Amino acid sequence: MDRSFYLSSLDGVPVTYEHDFSYSGISGYAEVIGCKIVFFRKNRNDFLDALSFIEISPDGYGFCNNILEKIGFSLRFGDRFEKIRENFGAENSVDTFFDGYDRYNYFMGKSLFMSFCIGSYGLNGLEIIFSPEIIDGISGFR
Repeated sequence: MDRSFYLSSLDGVPVTYEHDFSYSGISGYAEVIGCKIVFFRKNRNDFLDALSFIEISPDGYGFCNNILEKIGFSLRFGDRFEKIRENFGAENSVDTFFDGYDRYNYFMGKSLFMSFCIGSYGLNGLEIIFSPEIIDGISGFR
């Protein structure tokens, strides 16, 4: 996966730059599209520390899938849970506190956490965290 990708490299997309952004209590820099897509770095010129796509509706799947393709991620919005399990195996935990979908959490070592939100139209939310510091902060989800 290309952790050097910047949302600002997308032509014609309104990206907001947050220089004093907090991701799970960690301060840093974020590129934000609307209130649904966040690419977070502790330091602006470093690799991605986290990315999230929140509650993506089917009409936004094409745009978001374009981003996933550019960063080299194997799944796409709209994919069914079976495809996630084929790629990553059994989840470590499941959260059902979001209305209308379940969130499947994968802890893949100290420097990779992935969370997949599945609703009636398949994958509609995604969070990937690469920072051990942020992963430690969310360890309550295990």
